[in-house]
Formats: sequence, C-alpha cells, structure tokens
Amino acid sequence: MGETFWDNLVPYYGGPLSGKIYLAYSDTDSVFVKIFTKDLVGDLTSPTLRPIMDFQLGPHQISPSELIAASPKFYCVVTQNKKLKKAAKGTSKHPMKKYLTAERFKEVVFEGMVIIATTNAIRSLKLKLYTMEVVRTAISGVSDKVFIFDDGITTLPLGHYKIEEMKLYQI
Repeated sequence: MGETFWDNLVPYYGGPLSGKIYLAYSDTDSVFVKIFTKDLVGDLTSPTLRPIMDFQLGPHQISPSELIAASPKFYCVVTQNKKLKKAAKGTSKHPMKKYLTAERFKEVVFEGMVIIATTNAIRSLKLKLYTMEVVRTAISGVSDKVFIFDDGITTLPLGHYKIEEMKLYQI
C-alpha cells in the first residue's frame, strides 16, 4: 500500500509537502489518506488514478467522516451516513457488532484502554468436539512496530532516527 500512496497519490497531488494529501493510516492491504481537493470523485476517477482505485464497495469508500485507528489491524471508519466499518483482527463477529463502537475505539486511542472480548467456540481435537471459552484482546492501542508519542496519535517506526530528537520537543 505504501507504493500506491508514494508512487501514485503523492505525485498526483503535488508531492509530500504540497499540503494536499496526508497519510492517516496504512496497513498491508489498505491505506487511509486525507485529501484536500474540490472534486475528490473526479480526481479518483481520473485516467491517472482510476486504474489503482477499487470502488467495488460503493461510494461510501471515499466519503468517511472519521477514522479511529488504534493500532495495525484495529480501526473504525465512520461514514458520512453514520455507518461503521470496523476491523479488529482475531475478534469474532458477535462482539465486533455488539460491543465495538466508535466510542470504544476512541477510548482505546485517547485513554489507553484495552478491550477484551470473551466468546464461546467449538474446537476439535483428535476428532472430538469441545466447547471452550476464548478470551482475547479485541482492541488495543499497543503496537510492537511503532513508537507512539505522548499525544497518542503521532507515530514513527521503531528504530527511526528522529524518535530521540522528537521526544525532546514533546510537551
């Protein structure tokens, strides 16, 4: 996804310092960007960008009103018509639908909460079926891949050369 952002979107909008495009969140299979333009649909369906865009899920894909990204694989997108698209790796559908709201994602990001989900599952071992209670992290803002600054939003990859310098300027 980094290639899509840096090789296609950034040059189209005038480079990384143009003030027209910002990377909000990226993952192995998705990228969320903030784009400042007068005609977003026109830009994304232009002959330059159309070949790299995937509009199979409909127009809500390009009109989110809010992104709450707790950590890789844990995010919530609130669309302009208040629908939610949630991702919480390893969490089953029932707790995702019932308990993981936009407000819960915000609590994880801004208050450092960790949300645990308990579900019942049927597993087999040597052709015998067992029911078991599975307890796992549903949402966590903890990441072992990035350094998160005190504001809870700004991040850099672990080991980045600017981490120590930027720590000095934190309030």
